[in-house]
Amino acid sequence: MKFSLVIPCYNEGKNIPLLLKKCSVFSHHDAEVILVDNGSSDDTDQVLKDNIPNYSACRSIKLDKNVGYGGGILAGLKVAKGELIGWTHADLQTDPADALKALEFFKDSTDGVFVKGKRYGRPVSDTFFTICMSFFESILLKKICGTSMLNQLYFLKIFSMNGPILQKIFH
Repeated sequence: MKFSLVIPCYNEGKNIPLLLKKCSVFSHHDAEVILVDNGSSDDTDQVLKDNIPNYSACRSIKLDKNVGYGGGILAGLKVAKGELIGWTHADLQTDPADALKALEFFKDSTDGVFVKGKRYGRPVSDTFFTICMSFFESILLKKICGTSMLNQLYFLKIFSMNGPILQKIFH
């Protein structure tokens, strides 16, 4: 499998049907979408169970308790089958299909490539926080992994599963 997209979901029952429709484009690619029910207290689990069978590229896992956004990502990464992996939010501020555009950066090589999306039209406080975090991520990734960072698309991140970033995290 070429690509796995992890989408942590916490109390997103109302968004799941539209999110899955937007993820239907992945069925035409060598890709999977892993929706992680991150200990939701609403009907997220049931909505996933009812709808996932209609989307061949999608599957879900359930966590009994909320382990935070990062914990949801890690749980999804542990079951991901793709050579390239990415994650994004379930709140539909970002179209999951944008991940397919980001895969273009991996055409020639996956060595040292990290794609990070960017959202536009955000409040000044969010923009300031995002800029600070992007600066921190850039320095950290360059220092630890010797990788370059490409700011493209919208608020999503994609790595090579066999690249230096995940090797440092999982090994």
